[in-house]
Order: sequence, then structure tokens, then C-alpha cells
Amino acid sequence: MTKNKQPLKETIQLIVDILSYETSDTVLEHYLINSAVDWDAIVIVASKHLVLPAVYCRLKQKSLLRYLPEDLKQYLEELTQLNRDRNETLLHEVEQISKLFIANNIEHVFIKGIGLLSGNYFEDHGERMIGDIDILVASDDIDKAFKLLVNEGYSQFLPFNYEVKNYRHQPRQISKKRLGAIELHSQLLKHEYKDLINIDLFLSSKEIVNGIAVPNSEQLIWNAILAQQINDRSYYYNVLKLKGLYDVLVLGLSQKKRLIKELSNQKHSLGFLSLASIFCPSIAPLAATGKTNYKKYLFLFTMNYPAFGALMIKIKSLHSAIKERIHLFFLNKSYRAHILKNKLCKKHS
Repeated sequence: MTKNKQPLKETIQLIVDILSYETSDTVLEHYLINSAVDWDAIVIVASKHLVLPAVYCRLKQKSLLRYLPEDLKQYLEELTQLNRDRNETLLHEVEQISKLFIANNIEHVFIKGIGLLSGNYFEDHGERMIGDIDILVASDDIDKAFKLLVNEGYSQFLPFNYEVKNYRHQPRQISKKRLGAIELHSQLLKHEYKDLINIDLFLSSKEIVNGIAVPNSEQLIWNAILAQQINDRSYYYNVLKLKGLYDVLVLGLSQKKRLIKELSNQKHSLGFLSLASIFCPSIAPLAATGKTNYKKYLFLFTMNYPAFGALMIKIKSLHSAIKERIHLFFLNKSYRAHILKNKLCKKHS
């Protein structure tokens, strides 16, 4: 691989151009031929953002794999095949869960990465890296759904250490005989932001693809953006995650001008569009606020000075953790008992 020092912004731009459905294949090919691409940097950044298999698949779909170093091409081919095999196993498990829920009249829809995969939005099953099988279930049905899965062998749990109030999903359910852990969601966003997505509309506007219930593309886009911005705290940290950006590109956001207008009117989604448009102008927001422009400027500054950006994230993370724990200690009796019993007492034992 080449060892040229490639600026972070240039690295991210190249990854986005590879992933994009709008960048001219001819223009991208010309760049790969005439530029000293730092493939080490591409691998590091794409791996961090969980889009490395997608980079390989998109280069293959654009007939540009020949410009990869041979050892890297072989590595990515093997990595993508492993991910493809895993995803196809998850799809088989989704089919079984879907049949179980339909037979028992469970109102549900598969969401996040598994929703996109089940909805056939990707050309290659190896493109998207997926963690759990996430399912949104109507609140009236979620206890029933949980018990059904227990009876199907998903009887191992990863429980919370203390009582978590108003949490958006049940404890992860794991089966010794299956690959994917399951998270049943009653809400999609943190409690204080839950009304930003209408759950009834999310469920009622679902589509059935090969017998599997998935959200329509607009609902998937809203969830992809707000989950990243709010649940993963990308808005707070002022960062852009390429996995989420690729999801909305796959879902065709750049062609949905009315939706872009709606997203531009909500601060979290506006923040996403503002940062994403640096690399993908076709999804630029229709308007920007002073705060949005400031956050965009700060983001660009961290692109030029990554060490500063990493330091800011560490400081914000520490501040947030301390604030959250103080809040929990005084307002959550279960958490307070957990700390007193398992943390403080152990130190004095």
C-alpha cells in the first residue's frame, strides 16, 4: 500500500465518492489513476466508520477494483464474504422471526440495518455491517413478543445493572442456536425525544418485502438520521458517521427534495445534512442557522486538526458521563443502590 500522508477530509471525501451513487465513475477512475491514494488511510477510516465492506462492494459495482493494491483487494474480498455469509444467516433468522410474529398477530417492523437489508436496498448482501436484529414492536404487543422469543430459544439476556426508566428497548435476547441477538424496541429515540418519530405512523406505513415487514424509505431515513444524531449523540459531539450517511444515500435521500426540506426544519437532522453536504452536496439543507454554520465550521476545523477533534470528543464524553451519573444517582433509586453496593462498598471491603 502507498504511504503518502493524506488529509482526513480528503480521505473521507474519497470514501464518500466511492460510496456515492452520483459521483461519476469516470471522474472517480481518473482520480484513482492520477492520485497517490493512501489506501492505509482509507482502510483505517472506513473500518472506524464500519463501511469497509461497502467500499469494496461499491468499487466492484463501479468496475474499479483493479486500482486497489492486490493484497488489499484480496483482504477486502475475504472480509466482505464473511460479512455476506453472516448477513445471509441473519436474513434467514429474520424470516423465522417474521413468521412467528405474523402467526401471533404481533404488530412489528424490522428497523435499522436489518430493515435495510430485508428491504433489498443493497445490491450485495455483504455491503452493510449489522450488529443486532432490531425490531420495533407496538407497545401493546412487546411483552407478548418478548415471551414468544424466549419460548423460541432467545432465553439468554444481557440485563441492565439497574432499573432503567423509559428505555427504548428491552434487554438483548440471545439464543445459543442462532447468530443474531434481538432487541425489541417500543420507541426509536431517547425518551425526551421520542415524539420526533411517530411510532403509529412508522408501523402503519410499513411495506412487506418477501414476507418481511420493513419501514418505508422515508421512515428509514428519519430513523437513520435521528438515531445517529440523538441516540449515538453525533449532534452533541458534532461528528458525522459514514455508515449513517451511506444508509441515507442507499435510501435515495438526494432524490427526495420534499423530505430534505422537512429534515432542514428540525435541528438534529439539519445538523446532519449540514455536515453530510460537505462531502455530498446533493443532500444540502435548504437553509442553515447561525449555530449550524458554526458547528459546520468547527467540524471542518477538526478535519484539518484531527488531534484537536479527538481531544474535544474526550472532554465532551467525560463531561457528559459525569453529568449523567450525578443525575442518575440523585433521581434513580435503583442506580443509587447499585453504586453503593457494587462500587463504593467493594472499595472498602
